[in-house]
Amino acid sequence: MKAGSSERTSPFRGRGHRPTRLLLVVDSLQVGGAERQVVGLAVTLGRRGYEVVVACSVAGELASLLEEAGVPVRPLMGRLVKRRVSPRYALRLGRLIRGERFDLVHAHIYASAAAAALAALGTGLPLVITEHTEGTWQGWRARWVSRWVYRRVERLIAVSASIRRRLLERDGVHPDLITIVPNAVTSPPEPRPDSLPPGLRESSLVGTVARLQPEKGIESFLDAAARIAPLFPMARFVIVGDGPLREELAALAEDLGLGDRLHFLGFRPDASAVMGSLDVLVVPSLTEGSPLVTLEAMSAGIPIIASAVGGIPDQVLHGRDGLLVPPGDPGAIAEALISLLRDSARARRLGEAGRRRAASLYSHETMVQQIEAVYREVLGLPAASEAEELGSVR
Repeated sequence: MKAGSSERTSPFRGRGHRPTRLLLVVDSLQVGGAERQVVGLAVTLGRRGYEVVVACSVAGELASLLEEAGVPVRPLMGRLVKRRVSPRYALRLGRLIRGERFDLVHAHIYASAAAAALAALGTGLPLVITEHTEGTWQGWRARWVSRWVYRRVERLIAVSASIRRRLLERDGVHPDLITIVPNAVTSPPEPRPDSLPPGLRESSLVGTVARLQPEKGIESFLDAAARIAPLFPMARFVIVGDGPLREELAALAEDLGLGDRLHFLGFRPDASAVMGSLDVLVVPSLTEGSPLVTLEAMSAGIPIIASAVGGIPDQVLHGRDGLLVPPGDPGAIAEALISLLRDSARARRLGEAGRRRAASLYSHETMVQQIEAVYREVLGLPAASEAEELGSVR
């Protein structure tokens, strides 16, 4: 009999009367929304009595959070594997799987999902995959690989309804295989004025927090900032994050005449503290899954202007706890910014409504419980309440 049902201190047990061993696989531990979700999940599961290992192609800034929590990290490659199938990554992951006794593999992001599916072949080890994006970048080869991977999973977790629709309509996944589990935040960001350059501390601060890559739509943010800058002399604009478009975006900002009104803050380990100091957060993405930055801002009561793409309309209700705009429309972003900067009372109402919504629907505890329920079902173990009842009669 699979234990779990008889251990009160760690109610979810694996084979052979030992703690359930989970292997979480993600492309890297560099800072990103999906990566942060994996780290938060791993740390929380470890505290709940699971034995968790995190494997990746390369580590990154987030690895220290896992190490501090006692979660082993296994970097398997010398360079990042992203948006491609790497037989070497799959081979090394397979060696890890065969060398340690895992009960379940939970993979995140395309490259790691493909590697995990290959690595688990012939092992009988159940595979769960979380899809974090709509995969708009995928060509026909990547779509073929995704469909091959999905035929080898026990369960797919979609972080938004739009991703579930993609899995059903584009990839032909059976609806019974898909569970929606929205992303969540562990705690709201706290504003810390000392995280800002001195010239920004007394300004109205409008910002965006993102990796500087095409799908994040930062050009639209810059265009909107240039449109409203003459109307709000005290407003300053910040971009938190780094990436391949940094120099191109800096040149665009100069061409738009933003000058010292715009500050590129680069990668910041204290990005949450910077975001907590914003008066308005703009999320101008062209494509998204279920962005963590939106939930963080909501949980901190920061008014949000965001593109109506991907899972964002699931998170933000237009006019109730934020403002939604069409993707790639700097004019709409500018109009929304003008409305909030001119009406601080409305901005506060939207922020407070977002705080309440995040607290009720997007708690980290709820997210972890929903993922645990998927694990239990895949492994054929009792639901949480059943396990607790059985444990209480020891």
